[in-house]
Amino acid sequence: MSEPRTGSQAQLKARARTLLQSLPARNSRAVFAIAYAGSAGVQKGLGLLLFLWLAHSLPVDAYAQFGLFYALQTGITAFAIAGIIESVVGMLKDRPAGEARSSLFSAANTVFLLLAVLSTMLTVLSYRLIVSSTPASWAELLLVAATGVITAFFTLQALLTRLEEKHLASLCLNSLPALAGLLAGFLAFAAIRTVPAFFAGTALGLLLSLLALAWKKVPSYGFARQGSDVRLILARISPFILIVLLGWLSGYGNTYLVQYFFNPNDVARFTFAYSISSIMQLVATSLNQVWSPRFFQLVHKLTIIEVEAKNHHFYRLQGLALGLFGGLVLVILPLVIQAVGPSLRPYQHLELEMFFLFSAYAVSIPWWHIQNYYLVHGKGHQLMHITLATSIAGLIAWAALMFALGVLGVYAGFFAMMLLRSIGVFFHARQWWQIRLLWQGPALATLMLGGCTLLASRLVHAP
Repeated sequence: MSEPRTGSQAQLKARARTLLQSLPARNSRAVFAIAYAGSAGVQKGLGLLLFLWLAHSLPVDAYAQFGLFYALQTGITAFAIAGIIESVVGMLKDRPAGEARSSLFSAANTVFLLLAVLSTMLTVLSYRLIVSSTPASWAELLLVAATGVITAFFTLQALLTRLEEKHLASLCLNSLPALAGLLAGFLAFAAIRTVPAFFAGTALGLLLSLLALAWKKVPSYGFARQGSDVRLILARISPFILIVLLGWLSGYGNTYLVQYFFNPNDVARFTFAYSISSIMQLVATSLNQVWSPRFFQLVHKLTIIEVEAKNHHFYRLQGLALGLFGGLVLVILPLVIQAVGPSLRPYQHLELEMFFLFSAYAVSIPWWHIQNYYLVHGKGHQLMHITLATSIAGLIAWAALMFALGVLGVYAGFFAMMLLRSIGVFFHARQWWQIRLLWQGPALATLMLGGCTLLASRLVHAP
């Protein structure tokens, strides 16, 4: 009985490949863009529901601890793959295909192992030394670290396969383990009702996904047998580690700054708002993941004017997508909080704060646009310098806004950091490339988000 079923599966896969290959290139990219957006939407939608349920189920102090743990997990995930893909992209032109490219991808996995161990040690130790208001045991912290490392591994494999435009495999690697982790975390928390139980379930779900994919022999690139490519990647990643650090501090790392300057209630509110606003990142990333590999090819074939014309079209559509998705969330979320009742009362009246967070992603469009030029031309050190300069300026603006506005300044400061970063990288990049400031997408998204924020405020405060 097993042989016919296996044959049927092979036939279905062959038909799917034939169908995709028969599509025009533009239509194929559109299909995968929709698939990335759809999978990201499902993943983030389930994540939002889970975060709402956790906020509904946990006391404020416990939800604040969840926020600190989740920030630790995202930090480990980010540091474990810091600069690997960016370095690989800069080396692809010398390894167009075949064994040379496979060797490069194997070296990327080896560098990941080194960074995963190092990031786990540093972040867990830092938590134990710095955070005192919400102490955690070594076992709990290592459990959180495990979720971060396994998530990083799947992310890296998805990105490597995407560079070869194997979008179907990339979708599976990016989405299925994450969904399994969310489901297992949900079940574990439903049974035990503690924050560590949620992370234990998530780690178990991710681990089972890893074993299942290994059993199914999902294509992977193994690990390097020679150290030459490993050394080349390690030599390139140092700028990106600093970039990741500054990016994490301006994102979930902010949770620790809020914890230091304010109280657990503010930590819980920031965790709630920032987690929901990350839907903007997922929408943008799902589109960037399809466009960036295409850009990396076009930039070597077309003139800068032709490439910029295509960029203009794509990022205007991205702004529209961010405005639509984000605006829908901004309108619906306050009504959901109001309908649920007392358990979510600590998270009411975040309309203005959410607008700042959502709009920060809208004004990040120029950054995503211009960053690709630095990556494809191997200018990682220059990208590090401008990131460092704009991040320092953004942190100063963030501190000033926090001093002037109190806890609202945390949200306004996040917007200011992203805006300054986009403006700075644009002027910095003009010395190498004749690029345009693609302002239409950010403006469209920000206007749509502002209108939806006003609508949400009126609906919530209506008599």
